[in-house]
Amino acid sequence: MITATKNQVFLGGTCGNNNWREDFINDLVNMGVKAEKLFNPVVSNWDEEAQRKEDLAKEESKYMLFYIANPKTEGNETSGYSLIELTMGLYDQPETTVGVLDTSELSPSVAKALTKGFNDLKKRFPEAKIFNTKEEALKFFAEIL
Repeated sequence: MITATKNQVFLGGTCGNNNWREDFINDLVNMGVKAEKLFNPVVSNWDEEAQRKEDLAKEESKYMLFYIANPKTEGNETSGYSLIELTMGLYDQPETTVGVLDTSELSPSVAKALTKGFNDLKKRFPEAKIFNTKEEALKFFAEIL
């Protein structure tokens, strides 16, 4: 059973073949953040137990990160549900919801549309932590954790 710490970060967002979480966790650990403060929901065997652990981690985590990037799966360049989760999080808990838009592997048209959406979210939630780069998010979490 997982037990969240006060400052646990749920690493939500893009899945598929994009392994951004591994680098993000390694970068934060190298910046002095304890790995146990980070919850990675991606597992090799997605079953009911994995879903239960994810749901529990979402409930117990202080911060919800939604990292939006190219999932690197054929015919799919965006993480639609992750965008919905980010938006719901900003409405429900704007003070603890964090968004990152990584356009580095998106086509120009998709990057343009998502950038517009992120800019609109920033206007609607001016106090929210919505970042245009991974580095901004890493700095934020390294400072608060």
